[in-house]
Amino acid sequence: MRTEQLIAAFTLFFVIAGSMAIAQEKYQLTYKMEKGKTYRYAQDIAIISAQEVAGQDMKFSADGHNVTNFIVEDISPAGLFTVLYSYEEYRLHTKGMGKDTIMDITGMTGRRVRVEISKLGKIEKETTIDSGKVEGKSIAMKFMGGLNFPVFSEKRVRIGDQWPKISIDTSNLEEGQTITKGNVEYTLSGKETKGNYNCLRIDYKGTTETTGKLKQMGMDVVLEGNGEISGIVWFDPSLGIMVEMQSTTTMELTMAMTGQAQMTIPMSQKITSKQSLLE
Repeated sequence: MRTEQLIAAFTLFFVIAGSMAIAQEKYQLTYKMEKGKTYRYAQDIAIISAQEVAGQDMKFSADGHNVTNFIVEDISPAGLFTVLYSYEEYRLHTKGMGKDTIMDITGMTGRRVRVEISKLGKIEKETTIDSGKVEGKSIAMKFMGGLNFPVFSEKRVRIGDQWPKISIDTSNLEEGQTITKGNVEYTLSGKETKGNYNCLRIDYKGTTETTGKLKQMGMDVVLEGNGEISGIVWFDPSLGIMVEMQSTTTMELTMAMTGQAQMTIPMSQKITSKQSLLE
């Protein structure tokens, strides 16, 4: 009995010691993409939207699938990546207002955007080389998906550590502009295997605030809203690449329209997304 107790005590000691060692291990999270290599990601997006117009409830849904190629053109001595990305394919399915439409948006494939991104994931510069056209309307590349990698801490982090990300994303539409401000907190949660990759799991959550002014059907539209975002990132620290990202965003918006008619339209949205490394 005494021997069994001693074995149990030693086993418990090593379990505790091993757990403490893992918890104390620190990581300098950085991207390590290879020059000349192409990284391919598949992304699936689902949107559910509900709004009230003239006392009537209206629902709209959309789901999209795209495959994006990220070509690493250059890496500076300071670790700044120059990445050229474009869509290999993009399909969109929409349903609402009595219509059910499937679009294979071939006009967007091959359109390119060049991005300069730091080894921590911060976008330093983004330039649209080509624009796409869908049903006769020019669409900037990033509105269909684009670069969506997490931003890491400048400091070494251990499991349980947190770091913030504050962002401002300006979207220039054909007749207007929207600005989305995000305030997100990342948490290094632990180690997990994802497919064939040994990953670190990073959870995140935060808030968003959207404002905008645009024209629609000859009317001026002012857009205001806020929302919540949460998600999980699986990152392979040895290869320095994101393996998968899942996210959920919920938003409450208000559109105030003036011109031929005056009305205020409340709207709620839920957006889910999954982005996975193909190769």
